[in-house]
Amino acid sequence: MSSAPVQAAVQESELAAETRFAFGRNWQRFLRVLNDDRIAEAEKSLRTMLQVDDLRSKSFIDIGSGSGLFSLAAMRLGAARVHSFDHDPNSVACAQELKRRYFPQETNWVIQQGSVLDSPYVGCLGTFDVVYSWGVLHHTGKMWQALENAILPVSSNGATAATFSGVFRLRCFSVRISPCAA
Repeated sequence: MSSAPVQAAVQESELAAETRFAFGRNWQRFLRVLNDDRIAEAEKSLRTMLQVDDLRSKSFIDIGSGSGLFSLAAMRLGAARVHSFDHDPNSVACAQELKRRYFPQETNWVIQQGSVLDSPYVGCLGTFDVVYSWGVLHHTGKMWQALENAILPVSSNGATAATFSGVFRLRCFSVRISPCAA
């Protein structure tokens, strides 16, 4: 039995780790200049995009949470439950820092390290009313798989909001997803 496939997978994983841009380091610098005006803009952005006044009684998942700013905005808009995750440990640390600053005692804001490309992980998170992923999915290197996994946690009456940039003509989309008719 050959070990070539295993070695190839290990090499591919190591290469991906080496070539991955360290967004978390940028987010750590961003936290130094984060202020109430920027947080208010993030709140306004969520309200406008989702066409809501607040997120009371809504659950919110932030896929590729980066700085954690939009998870924080969801909390400040009254989300009943927020789940933030990012592949980059420095990004996870940023979201944890925002939670420490603004919602230190809150138990309904969970922050984890995880990947949108890990279907079993995403599938075990439960369902959410708002699935949010801003400028993340196309950076995975497997955009279509990431998009497929990003809709896994959408509740039956939920909404998915994601953006893509770069070579794609599609700049932004927000779509409501409901269950398929049997």
